[in-house]
Amino acid sequence: MTKSLYEQRVERFSKTIVFENDRPSTAFGGPATPAAHMNMLMKDYIFDTKNGFKAFLDYIKELDAIASIDFLNTIYPGRMNVAISLLWLSQVKSPGRELPDDALWQVQEKALIEDEDYDFIIEHGYEEFHQKYLPRILGAEEIEGFMNYVMTEGPEQAQMLVENGFLVVNPGLLAPPFEVLCGGRSMTKYYMDCYKKFDKIKEVQDVVFPTVLKQAINTLKQTNSISGWIGGWRGASGMVSPKIWDNLVWPYMKKAAEAYIENGLTPILHLDQNWDRDIERFLELPKQKVIINTDGMTDLTRARKLLGDHVAFMGDVPAPILSMGTVAETEDYVKKLIDNVGAKGLIVTSGCDSPANAKFENMVAMFKTAVEYK
Repeated sequence: MTKSLYEQRVERFSKTIVFENDRPSTAFGGPATPAAHMNMLMKDYIFDTKNGFKAFLDYIKELDAIASIDFLNTIYPGRMNVAISLLWLSQVKSPGRELPDDALWQVQEKALIEDEDYDFIIEHGYEEFHQKYLPRILGAEEIEGFMNYVMTEGPEQAQMLVENGFLVVNPGLLAPPFEVLCGGRSMTKYYMDCYKKFDKIKEVQDVVFPTVLKQAINTLKQTNSISGWIGGWRGASGMVSPKIWDNLVWPYMKKAAEAYIENGLTPILHLDQNWDRDIERFLELPKQKVIINTDGMTDLTRARKLLGDHVAFMGDVPAPILSMGTVAETEDYVKKLIDNVGAKGLIVTSGCDSPANAKFENMVAMFKTAVEYK
């Protein structure tokens, strides 16, 4: 029996992880990218969710018709402000509300977690703290509207993607405790807390971790997913000291990845910023069970030399090239990426998300080059 396009792409995903892909695979990442090309204001794109999702899907279909988009490394950003607030415990400014109609949503860097909240988490647990904390960042109507959207339109969107042959590889996201608490506490204050209150921060993170891990795995199972993100942003090697990374960042990322694998899920370690210092530590994870998804700041050529065929790579065309570069520059970057890290075990995509102002012709060039370059 002939496999559907969706089934073929699931198979390609599995083969890429174990370095059996016949060419570099491709993934579209960029939740905000479709809006401008589809002539939608950003406020309409994320809040008019019926039409916004249609624009999202139509944009990807237009790309796919020119050069194969094997996977989606993003989801449609419907009511994105609420999703980010729930994940990072931060307030988010939205287009058409606090921002101009066509602006990109923005996380506000505010210290909303107070010193006494650490003690509350230790004493009462993270779930009780989360419920107590939410009113600081979101109104009840905003949360209710988001949940209604997810429950009613979410399954319809998932089905439409499958029917069009698109495999979403990150329908759920785990933000490790370092990232969750840093979002609510603010970067500056949380970094200082890690130095001044190291033992307490470790105790708090140990309380937070089981809850966020359970929630992430449950979400992925409920959506019949085969993979999901584990995020790394402010805990990057280029951002924190070895002591903090070794004790407050890596142990939780490693345990989360291992838990994903135990549950039949492929962890996609989404690594923003520079991870060069500690890249060899990824050898501690099971061989050919993990994908490292970098943003252009980590040296993938060096990483491949150190990691070999232990982990697959997803990356990593930089946002400045996609937004301001030429087609030739985009093609050149992809060719060098393939030459330097090899086609096997490689998924070509943007570094982190493609930007909202990415040129359509550069997006086409990225994927066509990945598929056609020999």
